[in-house]
Amino acid sequence: MEKRRILTTVIATALLSTSAMSHAFSLTDLSNALGGEKSDQVATQIAENPLTQALVTGLGVKPEQAAGGAGALLSMAASELTGPQSQELTKLIPGAEKLTESLPLGLGQLLGTKENIDKVFSLLGMNPGMVNQFAPIVTQFLSERGASNELVGALNKIWSPVTSAAPVTAK
Repeated sequence: MEKRRILTTVIATALLSTSAMSHAFSLTDLSNALGGEKSDQVATQIAENPLTQALVTGLGVKPEQAAGGAGALLSMAASELTGPQSQELTKLIPGAEKLTESLPLGLGQLLGTKENIDKVFSLLGMNPGMVNQFAPIVTQFLSERGASNELVGALNKIWSPVTSAAPVTAK
């Protein structure tokens, strides 16, 4: 298990250091990477996740982009939140672990910086400026599910401003 984690980290680091990717990841890519029938179930769970659906509806992105973008933001939040706020976030996002797992090659482990969030959005085929459109939808989603003012405030602080990229368009 430790060797697999190290290998995943090395591959992910190599991907993050690449300045240009020729394609975006899809749920099919995720399914193929995970292999087997279980991966099809994961892809379905990701596509049916209410947060993923809110992002697809609100921004017109693909389900894999919505899941990966949300997963990137949630990974960043998880690395910075502590105690009750961390537990509250976990309870409010149904299938949060599946969203984080949807990131290409386990990149969720490396998302402590805003620059890496931008890179993940690019890997997913989105302009990094989309981060600024994702964050308000995620916080609204959480607010509608009863998130405390403290959690929403902490997330706004963590995610704002996540990026300074200019024009925001989905690819």
